[in-house]
Amino acid sequence: MINKQNPMSLYVHWPYCEAKCPYCDFNSHVIEKVDEDDWIKAYSNQLYEYKSILDKFNIKFDSLNTIFFGGGTPSLMPIKILENILNISSKIFKFEDNIEITLEANPSSYERKKFKEIKKLGINRLSIGVQSLNDANLQFLGRKHNYKDAETAIELARNTFDNVSIDLIYAIYGQKIKDWDKELRLILNKFDLNHLSLYQLTIEEGTKFFKDYKKGLLEKVNNDLAADFFKNTEMILNEYNFNRYEISNFSKNKYESIHNLNYWNSENWIGIGPGAYGRLWCHNQESRRCEIQNYKNPKTWLAKNYRKPEFENINFFNNHETDIDTLIMGLRLSKGIEISKLFNKSIIKENRFLELEEENLIIIKDNRIKIHDDHIIKLNSILNYLIN
Repeated sequence: MINKQNPMSLYVHWPYCEAKCPYCDFNSHVIEKVDEDDWIKAYSNQLYEYKSILDKFNIKFDSLNTIFFGGGTPSLMPIKILENILNISSKIFKFEDNIEITLEANPSSYERKKFKEIKKLGINRLSIGVQSLNDANLQFLGRKHNYKDAETAIELARNTFDNVSIDLIYAIYGQKIKDWDKELRLILNKFDLNHLSLYQLTIEEGTKFFKDYKKGLLEKVNNDLAADFFKNTEMILNEYNFNRYEISNFSKNKYESIHNLNYWNSENWIGIGPGAYGRLWCHNQESRRCEIQNYKNPKTWLAKNYRKPEFENINFFNNHETDIDTLIMGLRLSKGIEISKLFNKSIIKENRFLELEEENLIIIKDNRIKIHDDHIIKLNSILNYLIN
């Protein structure tokens, strides 16, 4: 079922930010002083350990096709650490000639000064956490930049990199669709962008917003209005020749995030850094999906890895768990997933799949299963119904 020459990606997690945003449930922490050499040693140890694991599990690949520096705010990572990770990764795994190397950044003046420097290291795709062009919304979201900072950062990024993506958050309580339309059109008219990640504001457990929501200090946009926001957003992006290839991601032709597509298509990737994880097709005995987990706390992770590598856990999925994971990831895509990726292909003949197909919520055709475009906004409900 699985091609042993699947793509191989590397994810690198840098856990530090200037401040913790109230909506963020990622593994991020307020920046502190770090010993660069210790962090280089810990990252290096994990990379070499992954090489041993790939050999042990008989995972074949020619070279890395993507690297993604995420966080946290990886543009705050010292250049020395970035450079060492890239050099060691190239030495151990080799790079494809057209490798996509993405780094996340914010629009702060400190980070902008590093754009040209990080390009020289080989970074060729920048993802900027703009989040909004509205100063009031930026303040509400706890961001440290304003509209002018964002404008300057996008212009500099477009003058430096051929491939730039920006993140925006919308459907904030009290936000009017007409105001979001104006903001979105402004950014599309003003900047020559080829990729946007557009996320509706969600209240995630463990965040300040979640605590405020529980106290009645914060409200959420209702589902009907959220659906209207979503439909309007897609309509506008279509006008500007952007294709929605994943529920929250839009790109012009050939500018999809190759790294994220590897995730959504359940390919192979390795993950280093606090809280990062990798998922692999392991072929030592049978094709099985395994997940390699890192310690989340940065200090714990560093203490465990700077002398010798140590992952927190390695889990092997059974066939049923693998199919669930494949569905959760793949049904996010506009194209859906290939039925051949499922171990239990007869699952699509079960009652719940047939019911949703009859209601035209999902489409099963040409060896693929996908959610109907008109109902992609119901992704979570559909997944819950199929899986639970």
